[in-house]
Amino acid sequence: MKHIIHYTLRAEGPEGEIIEATVPEEPFAFTEGGDEVLDALEEAVSKADVGDQFELLVPFDQAYGPEMEGAFAVLPKEQFIDDEGFDESVMAEGEVVVMRDDDGDEVHGVVVHVGEDEVEVDFNHPLAGIDLHFTVQVMGRE
Repeated sequence: MKHIIHYTLRAEGPEGEIIEATVPEEPFAFTEGGDEVLDALEEAVSKADVGDQFELLVPFDQAYGPEMEGAFAVLPKEQFIDDEGFDESVMAEGEVVVMRDDDGDEVHGVVVHVGEDEVEVDFNHPLAGIDLHFTVQVMGRE
């Protein structure tokens, strides 16, 4: 079954910073059981009727887990040098970098610090350690 929802996602609670939001004219659709949304959100949407509105707080440990210290890596700056050199605009604090792990899978990290010879990258999920507050309206089902 496909669920169609309009939602606003905030960090930490109903007054928190907006992380993501849809507009009613362009709702979000997901397939039940498809691993597209958090289990808690899928369960709440499944129990609601079309037209229902509700709020849902998903604690970080049921969302993307805690921020883990071991997910930070300090890497040699030369690892980020290509034929054109070191791109300061791409390797600035807060920028997202895409790398490959030992299995060849893509991993996304956020540059935390650029030093003289090293770059510190945070490979935690961007929402790790954050309680997530959803305001949801169930728009339809297919």
